[in-house]
Amino acid sequence: MADTELLFLFNPRDPRHKYALRIIDELRGKLLVPDVALLEFEVTLRSRGRSPDEIRLALMALRKIFDDYDIQEVNTIDIPLLIRHIELTADYGLSYFDSLIAASALRIDGIIVSDDVMFDRVRGLKRIPITKH
Repeated sequence: MADTELLFLFNPRDPRHKYALRIIDELRGKLLVPDVALLEFEVTLRSRGRSPDEIRLALMALRKIFDDYDIQEVNTIDIPLLIRHIELTADYGLSYFDSLIAASALRIDGIIVSDDVMFDRVRGLKRIPITKH
């Protein structure tokens, strides 16, 4: 399961872009992106002042990358997930979106692709680092 951080590293101008390419190539056909990561991606772009057209283009670029690397989107939002996300926030002090992504990963396979060490504290969650590849 991809953390939102990975989505931003698909930008070729990001200094860690090469790590993102390496990991999505290694995980070709196995990498999943939860709906909550896509939502965070859009909210972050909006908060950075990106126009609706720029956001649309960024999402279209993601769609192309997903197609090229056989990355699948996963719908995870429902009431049980929201309850688990609240529990993770309380138990581990995760941010709003980190707890949503952790809850999504725990539901699917218990694996998160991220450099965020906060995920290491979550029981049952295994983190695959992006930049150590």
